[in-house]
Amino acid sequence: MSDKKRKRCFVTMEMKLDALKRIDKGESVQKVASDLNVGRSTVIGWRKSRNEIESWCVKRVCSESLDKRRSMKRSEYEQVSEALFQWFRIQREKGTPISGPILQEKALKFYQNFKEEGEPEFTASSGWLDRWKERYGIKQLSICGEKLSANLDSSHDFKMKFQALIEELGLSGEQIYNCDETGLNFRMLPTKSLALKQEKAAAGYKKSKDRVTVLACSNATGTHKLKLALIGKARKPRAFKNIKMNGDHFDLPVFYRHQSNAWMSESIFNEWFHKQFVPEIKKHLKSQNLPMKALLILDNATTHPAVDVIQDGEIKAMFLPPNVTSLCQPMDQGVLVTLKKLYRKKLLSCLIQALDEGVELVDKLKKIDMLDVVGWISQAWDELNPLTLVRSWRKLLDHQGNEFNEEIKDDELATLMEKIPGCEEASPTDVFEWMEQDEESGPTSEEEIVDALKSREDSEEESEDDEDTTQKSKLTHSEGVKFFEGAIQYLQEQGTTGMDILFLRRLRDEAARRRNQSEKQLKITNYFAL
Repeated sequence: MSDKKRKRCFVTMEMKLDALKRIDKGESVQKVASDLNVGRSTVIGWRKSRNEIESWCVKRVCSESLDKRRSMKRSEYEQVSEALFQWFRIQREKGTPISGPILQEKALKFYQNFKEEGEPEFTASSGWLDRWKERYGIKQLSICGEKLSANLDSSHDFKMKFQALIEELGLSGEQIYNCDETGLNFRMLPTKSLALKQEKAAAGYKKSKDRVTVLACSNATGTHKLKLALIGKARKPRAFKNIKMNGDHFDLPVFYRHQSNAWMSESIFNEWFHKQFVPEIKKHLKSQNLPMKALLILDNATTHPAVDVIQDGEIKAMFLPPNVTSLCQPMDQGVLVTLKKLYRKKLLSCLIQALDEGVELVDKLKKIDMLDVVGWISQAWDELNPLTLVRSWRKLLDHQGNEFNEEIKDDELATLMEKIPGCEEASPTDVFEWMEQDEESGPTSEEEIVDALKSREDSEEESEDDEDTTQKSKLTHSEGVKFFEGAIQYLQEQGTTGMDILFLRRLRDEAARRRNQSEKQLKITNYFAL
């Protein structure tokens, strides 16, 4: 007797996501398949395609599109659709009025950038626009009839609503977080510097090669700073060659990921939230004997997934309204600019030391690699005063002593800048302009959107072309032991803590152990070679 044929069942993308979550929580594949009236092999197939399903879903503007879509089938003009969607979200953030004809006109313009020879002509018909809106779950083209603008009244209203929500959820400052991204041109010098002018004059000068995106996140009490996320262009920068891997990522003091233009993306943010943010928050809440619930507030950037995607139980996200973000977002209240000042202080100190040693500035700049950036930016984050983080919430939470005191004065940086050729008369204004030179953390113009989509697949094997490629001679184990012994002697003569001396001695002993092990292995090899 043949088995009874199973009635065909349509499963939406939202149901597939829910099925994967149920399996994560311990439910069997058979139970999930039975509940959805699909075959066991079908559910196994979803699990194998998990990355593709999650990546597809995080690109959608809201869950309204997920509860209707049953597959990840690509549209006929995929790049045009994706470019138009990114552009649409940027305009929504600004509050720009958008109509159907405007979208059709913009789609035709994007098509000119992507069309291939022999491809059917694209007309951006009304039918195509309707399918595009359904695909991305868009019901309302514009959030209002005129451009939104940041204003104090709206900021005050949001503050009241935010505080009421915190009280309703029963959250303390330990459980409220904010994150934000910023671009960082890590080799960028002040515009007056001779070295920058020489670099720009040099053949093949590319400022974009020197760019990374930094994501910072902390809670409202300043007691929990998550390690920074850093997005570079290269999957495996040359400077990371000898860095150990911890699972699928480098063992670094930052959460490093790559993207072809060093921009934040929805998939990277989604990964950061679930693999970095959630585990660290749970660990912190447990250490503080607090319930497992927290709230992350962030701006509604195109690179941030919908709030229903970035959620884990009672650990949730909340978008700031577009018209108050610039006034209210804590990280924008002096935190990120202080972080970059601390980074650039380290950059200047490194360059000044090179000058003292007779090294040309342009040559030294070329030798600054991604490992230098990781070290300096993570040190800057560690040095950032928790009080700066507390004060950054003064626009949303009522703090006593709201006045913001800069950790690092512009005068202090200007004094260092004066030692750089061409900046002998540097002023605090020059420092301000230097801080403003960094690019955005994601594509904002039509040209950047097109460029990002065209180069999306090119980043896997890309390397840091501008890094210094000179091979450094490798130190022997014996040289390593002598180096640490010299460092120990120096610190003992200068006066330091016993903990520092003990730390260096442990490193010296490790170098000695490796030397002895290497010598022992060499003797065994020579013995069998006789």
